[in-house]
Amino acid sequence: MESLSSSRDANMVIVALDATRERTKDELRLTMNGIRMRGDILRGGSSVHVFGVLHTVNNPMGYPMKATTDSFVGTSSRLLEEEVLKKIDMYESMLVEIARSCREERVSMNVKITAGTPTKQVILQEVMSSKAAWLILDRHLRKDLKFYLDHIPCKVALIQDSLSFEIRKPFLTNAAKKAVSEQKFICSMGRPVLPNLNAQEAGNEQSIISCGSYIAGSFNSVDVHKYSTSISSSYKSKEPDIGAHEETESSSKQYRKYSRGDQKTLSGPKVARNQHSTVFQYDSLEKPILCALCGLRSVLYIKDSMRFQYSEIQHATANFSNENFLGEGGFGHVYKGKLQDGQIVAAKVRKEASTQGYSEFFSEVHVLSFARHRNIVMLMGYCCKENHNILVYEYICNKSLEWHLFSESADLLEWHNRRAIAIGIAKGLRFLHEECRGGPIIHRDLRPSNILLTHDFVPMLADFGLAKWKSGNESFHTRVLGTSGYLAPEYAEYGIVSVRTDVYAFGIVLFQLISGGMVRDENRRECQHILQWAEPLVERLALHELIDPRLGEAYDTYELYHLARAAFLCVRRDPEMRPAMGEVLRLLEVDNAHARELASQFIPHFTK
Repeated sequence: MESLSSSRDANMVIVALDATRERTKDELRLTMNGIRMRGDILRGGSSVHVFGVLHTVNNPMGYPMKATTDSFVGTSSRLLEEEVLKKIDMYESMLVEIARSCREERVSMNVKITAGTPTKQVILQEVMSSKAAWLILDRHLRKDLKFYLDHIPCKVALIQDSLSFEIRKPFLTNAAKKAVSEQKFICSMGRPVLPNLNAQEAGNEQSIISCGSYIAGSFNSVDVHKYSTSISSSYKSKEPDIGAHEETESSSKQYRKYSRGDQKTLSGPKVARNQHSTVFQYDSLEKPILCALCGLRSVLYIKDSMRFQYSEIQHATANFSNENFLGEGGFGHVYKGKLQDGQIVAAKVRKEASTQGYSEFFSEVHVLSFARHRNIVMLMGYCCKENHNILVYEYICNKSLEWHLFSESADLLEWHNRRAIAIGIAKGLRFLHEECRGGPIIHRDLRPSNILLTHDFVPMLADFGLAKWKSGNESFHTRVLGTSGYLAPEYAEYGIVSVRTDVYAFGIVLFQLISGGMVRDENRRECQHILQWAEPLVERLALHELIDPRLGEAYDTYELYHLARAAFLCVRRDPEMRPAMGEVLRLLEVDNAHARELASQFIPHFTK
């Protein structure tokens, strides 16, 4: 293991990103701060190499083309150069604040964008040439994870949809030379992210750029290490101002060593010197991130649901204008609004003809006042004025699970997102059933249209108008309400309600996540209920027939088995045979294939 370690630069950490995808400053900040705060990846003297791969660009006519010039579907080198320049500027401007925090920890940072395909080969060559000790993979690069684990010699971590980190390979290995075929990419550019540049100095700096003859990895670990050393040495000075000046001058000299071949002068970002914050240390005025992709923020803390004035909601929604109309449900119309403090909300206005009356309205207010959880939509307040009953929620930005599963205009919901959604829903239900103070809360109307999603595909349970709060775990009788197809047999036939009623509905939703099918499929014989054809497939273990055909082979067979098993157990006709949500969650959160592989390597097998 020592020989492996000696061949790697222990101070080099590559953060590989899919530069074709748009990302926000908040998402990048959360990612980089997550790396900083772990403690086992970065240390004093380390260098963070933010490496973006641009594999697709948009033609001036608007359609996508591969980032290559040697094929019919490729593009021009000039267009690639322009796109790379845009990306390098954008990434640098988003990383300046992070670079300032890294500098205080004696960690240098640089950013590099390469246009080329295939993405996995571009990343592999960059890792091999830089001899990095760590590769941090963007969540959008997950589909080639097996390739990276098999061929990347350094340690590997994966950024999750929640922007947390999962260590997938905590050790070094020998490089798989078969996969390393040196390729020439059309355009690549990189530059150090210098936190203390003003606008004039940044404009005088030069960027590394080569077009037409670039071989991946020319921005090598030796150069980066020299730059990192110049950053570290500045801390030995007793006078901070002089040290900062020397650092900038030293890094600028070192930076000019990179410039070989064609060069472009670019303007850097304007940086305010008094800006300094991290996502982990925000003051009382900064709200936590709800969705990293679109930058939507949640409220920091609400003790109790507030009572809004009607005029406040009227002003926030522009008098309930058609432009702010989001949709319509059984309770009423939903409008998007913006409060005076900038918080984005969704206001649900009760219709006069609604079958859900005042009792359901106050039930939802009462239940959600106590239900504060990551996977439950937060009720911010309500309004009662004459015939106007309005519920004010935090706004969830990415529509419902129903839309993502069944709308023709929605993109295909990838397997890892489906599994993450299933686990998130299970966590929300577990909280309602087992962890909420005062007794279990039964949702009674769990279905895809009542599960909202962020752009990170974090699920949020919504619409608690039919929810019941119990003082114990015993069952009770009530009138039958809810959505046909999701009602447990004992509830539909006898009006018996318990926490197992929600478990049954969750099993139906699980089958829909797996198969992509409607609860009643009109295309099947006699408009069959989903259980009529899904349960026999699970019993025969014909899971390849159960999986959504649109996914093709892009799913994990082991994970599919555990989701199908959990769904099968949840929809047992006898409610006593159904598992509790805590048990369901354990069935879903099984160890992954990589963990089993590690166990087989390092844990001795038991022998008598």
